[in-house]
Amino acid sequence: MSASFSVIYCIDCGSILYAFFNIYFLKFLGFVIRKLHFHDMDSKIIHAACMRAAVTVIATGVAIIEQERNRIYIPREPRINAIAQREFYIDSILNRGDRHCVEQIRMKPVVLYRLCDVLTSHDLLRSTQNVSIREQVIVFLQIVGQNQRFRVISGIYYRSVETIHRYFRIVLKAVLKLYKHLIKNPEGTIPTEIMNNRRFYPYFKV
Repeated sequence: MSASFSVIYCIDCGSILYAFFNIYFLKFLGFVIRKLHFHDMDSKIIHAACMRAAVTVIATGVAIIEQERNRIYIPREPRINAIAQREFYIDSILNRGDRHCVEQIRMKPVVLYRLCDVLTSHDLLRSTQNVSIREQVIVFLQIVGQNQRFRVISGIYYRSVETIHRYFRIVLKAVLKLYKHLIKNPEGTIPTEIMNNRRFYPYFKV
């Protein structure tokens, strides 16, 4: 004769810890009795002791299970659709007017799209399976323009801090490489507007 059951016990601040106990109590007890050579014990006494122990274990298991049934659980919140929330936030930046867009990323939507086109046409930035060029550039501009921390941006975009940091460095390197296409050496003479202005000439002197 054997008794087998599973007990589910909840600990650690409401999390459920599953502990499965397959108890073959009578077989185990019989094994112990044979090993200890309890031949002088009456069979009725042994049987009664086994039954009392089995009843005690079963009663304890029933009490624990009943306690679990009466426990008040906090319902879990539904999962957030991170992709939809991310796209909604980006669209809210670009589609709420030029003023709002400038406040968020320091440039108008048309300038943003132009910047994305320039970075793409010069093969400096590419979309990945999970992050588009638009998102990469907007994240970069928010960090630079708003002096935002990586951890704050990661919460807004439902990304890990490591992901935000990685793409920030990618866009930063791409933007720095634009100097080849935007900055040119002077052709012969320096314009008088720069030569006669102390704000510019020392810094643009070749």
